[in-house]
Amino acid sequence: MWRFRGRRLALVAGCLLVLAGVGITVHGLLQQAKVQQAVAARGQNDVNAVNSWLAGSASGSAAPVGTATTGTATGTAVNTCGGGGSDSDAYALVEFTGLPQYGYVGVTVDGNWTNLDDRSMVHWSGSPAPGGKGNVIIAFHREPDYQYIDQLAVGKTVTIQDRSCQTYVYTITQRWDLTPGDVTQLVPTSGQELTLITCDPWWQDYNRLVWRADLTSVDGVPVS
Repeated sequence: MWRFRGRRLALVAGCLLVLAGVGITVHGLLQQAKVQQAVAARGQNDVNAVNSWLAGSASGSAAPVGTATTGTATGTAVNTCGGGGSDSDAYALVEFTGLPQYGYVGVTVDGNWTNLDDRSMVHWSGSPAPGGKGNVIIAFHREPDYQYIDQLAVGKTVTIQDRSCQTYVYTITQRWDLTPGDVTQLVPTSGQELTLITCDPWWQDYNRLVWRADLTSVDGVPVS
């Protein structure tokens, strides 16, 4: 009798463990699917923002990245980049020109880390504007578009175009792969510098890739 009851209890316990395992697996799959959907939606927002910016360039209202703009007479309209976006959702076009084989380009919003919920790139609003004195901070999600961004090495360039169609070329001077708590490069600086930050490795978030770059040219004119 007791042996039979023990076997029955063991069978029930085994069934419960199997059901618990199935529940955990299903929950994990659902969470993963939710993340995938969120990343896909964010990626589509990014594509729309880039297309809008480039459409503005194609229509003649903006100068292409890397092209110097010319002054206009008083009373005439100046070039405006960014397509149909506002200053906050189309702040600047960021092109990873040091990795031309991948064509990495994105439009950064201007705000804080919460903006990364529905867009992949944000300029920290508390930092200087591109080309300004100090530490320009831009953070971005590595997914879905920047799988090989870890190949951005010292000596490579990043080109930023702002809403006035000015272009700023920054050259990478330092690169770190750090734990989240070790990131101290986001403090103000005294030069004209750019700090980029993303997650590492791809589709993971337990490390941070950080780059520091110096401003080396504005509208094609070298910075002394």
